[in-house]
Amino acid sequence: MLGKNKGLGLAVTLLAVIIGIGFWLFAFSPTVVKGVQVSNLNAPVGIRVKTVNPKIGGGLGLTVEQPAEVSPYYSAALFAKQGGTITFLEKEIGDKVEAGEKLIELDPTVQESMVQNKLVIKAPFDGVIATRSVDPGTFVPSAAIVPGSPALLVIEKTDIVTVSMQVPDTFVAYVDKDTEAEIRMDSFPGRALKCKLSRLSPSLNPADRTLRVEVDLYNGTEEEYRAFLTKAKFNNQADLKSRKLPLFPKGLEADGAARLLPGMYGRMRLNFQGLKKTALIPSAAIVRLGGVPYLYRVESGVAHRARVSIGVDDGTLARVFWLERERDIDISRELSEKEEIIISNQGELEEGTVVQPALSKFGG
Repeated sequence: MLGKNKGLGLAVTLLAVIIGIGFWLFAFSPTVVKGVQVSNLNAPVGIRVKTVNPKIGGGLGLTVEQPAEVSPYYSAALFAKQGGTITFLEKEIGDKVEAGEKLIELDPTVQESMVQNKLVIKAPFDGVIATRSVDPGTFVPSAAIVPGSPALLVIEKTDIVTVSMQVPDTFVAYVDKDTEAEIRMDSFPGRALKCKLSRLSPSLNPADRTLRVEVDLYNGTEEEYRAFLTKAKFNNQADLKSRKLPLFPKGLEADGAARLLPGMYGRMRLNFQGLKKTALIPSAAIVRLGGVPYLYRVESGVAHRARVSIGVDDGTLARVFWLERERDIDISRELSEKEEIIISNQGELEEGTVVQPALSKFGG
């Protein structure tokens, strides 16, 4: 009787094992539908997401674009050192002048006439008359005695112009004199002038934490530029800032000229290329929760959310760092090329969500 019960128990146990195996195969094993093997519909399905690997080098580059302003290469306001009556003034607004050319002559007052007979004001550099506030016969006081007096003439050098912009501090580390710039003026839609930076400030503006960069552009035709170079070489470039030649911009039509006017506004874009040791990702990978930036990365088919700090983000590409907590201190770590970063459907994800990643490429 005991042997019979023991055999019956063994049979029941064996039957339970067979039923369990069958249920597992039904629930989780692939199924053949019309000769095609597919996953069983009862198996857990992850959220489909697109992913990328961070890319280092490979010709990727960041950009920053900010408002730009055109200024004359030189600008000088001319005043009278002594008071007197203007007896000579021929130049008018828009007239060209040459360095050393006589522009104004004054008869000094009676008291000052004992010191000198005539007061002559000359052009400090080659340029053009920008403003004129007096005429012959006008009595003008000494600017040293009467502060706030308007300038008699303002001379500007406009065959060369300086285009400037303010670079946000997050991009400053990538700026140097070889940085490529594209300039677009509101007055000339559809035209982009390409060149390199001429100079940059050695420090940030404390008011807004920006760095001033400048481009000196020759404002005439290529033929005029060649004549300018000949003259500059003869003068040993003595009348140029740092004795450095201005640039002739690319992007002009044949025999064209920039013809930028001081006071014009537009946009300047800086292109930072050749970031060989910098890991970049699409800006779309960054998500913010409560104002804090995060990335989702895939590990073994599961999405994991981690805090990051943003080094720079131009809206297309971004450089970010993982923030890892050690002894109550945030430690920054570069992204690895082997990590799989999620760039889509982050709004459907939470920490630990099962995903079906589809790895894609970016940046060529």
